[in-house]
Amino acid sequence: MDAVVSTLGTEYKVNVFTLTERGRKAFDKENQVSDNIIVHSINLPKYTKSLFFIRALFELYYSIRLSQKASKTPADLTFVTSPYMFLIPAAALFAGKGKKIADVRDLVWCYLPKKNWFQRYIRRNFEKLVCRFLTHFDHVTVTNPVERTWLLKHTSLEEEKISILSNGISLDRFERLASLKYHNKNSPFVITYIGNIGNGQDLQPLINTIKGMRDVKLNIIGDGIEFKKFFNLVRSENLSNIHLHGKLRWNRVLPFYQSSSVLYARLGENYNSAIPSKLFEYLSTGLPVVFHGSGVAKDFLGQFENTFIVDNEVSGSLASILNGLRQKQKLLSFSNREMIESFYLRENINRKLFSIIDGLLSTAKLTAIPEDPMLLVLHEDVF
Repeated sequence: MDAVVSTLGTEYKVNVFTLTERGRKAFDKENQVSDNIIVHSINLPKYTKSLFFIRALFELYYSIRLSQKASKTPADLTFVTSPYMFLIPAAALFAGKGKKIADVRDLVWCYLPKKNWFQRYIRRNFEKLVCRFLTHFDHVTVTNPVERTWLLKHTSLEEEKISILSNGISLDRFERLASLKYHNKNSPFVITYIGNIGNGQDLQPLINTIKGMRDVKLNIIGDGIEFKKFFNLVRSENLSNIHLHGKLRWNRVLPFYQSSSVLYARLGENYNSAIPSKLFEYLSTGLPVVFHGSGVAKDFLGQFENTFIVDNEVSGSLASILNGLRQKQKLLSFSNREMIESFYLRENINRKLFSIIDGLLSTAKLTAIPEDPMLLVLHEDVF
């Protein structure tokens, strides 16, 4: 999301309203990061994300706080990101006047569990709540055609009010990854997973596979509600070839990329509409990418070479693919890098926002010039 802010800052004055990461305090409540960009922070206390109702209450409360704080700064337009479900209705109700754009990064309300009648009831009503308030926005952006189709089916939004702004990778990160010197041997064979460690990723099949393989090392980098579970499992079973490193700053992740033989990604069936941003990062390295899952992410990876799909329904297919890769010479895909550079750099994608914003501001009889204040609403782990 910092790429979105940087792009918008070239044409408008941008006020960013964001929550800190859980349990961390901002150095300054207000920080001017450039001539046109000011970041306003609200401290988010530490709470247990694994308990649904506690998490929901915190997200609701801080979505309202964030929107109310944002409303005190006059703005011509409010741009709202939505990995917090409650941020969409909160911004619609409390984020003040002016035009509004909802940026739907994921259909997060579709990721709620539905194993029993109570979970289905909760999920159905969350979907209704979000769909109702999305119609209060003047425009909605999504990351892929599947998300756009879902919104057209479940809301009364008109086609011209929904635009696709793909996920991607910033130019700076792409150049860093493309210029790294990667180890050209498969010994030792190193599998690296980078991302969230939660129910949606379900890393248990990966761990079960790796613990039975000799001369293979697995690095798991990230945090989430299942981190402690896997950490205790690795320690209790003395799995010396599996290492959980926790959440690391991006610069500290680069050496893990360099030493990797294969990069692994995983999404459960509940997440078939999502294309994780991490895939664009993986593809920028040129390394082999193993994806365990289905849906739109699987279709997306079908455009690229050096990618391998693990079928959820086929027992043992993960081990078969990994063993096959161990026998091959490790080759980097320069074609994948070229495709990412040509079509998926965030700076180029984000420039599509200018025509959307200018159209909305012109209907409000406003002129989009740098002196016009603009408001961008974000939240934890985005900026």
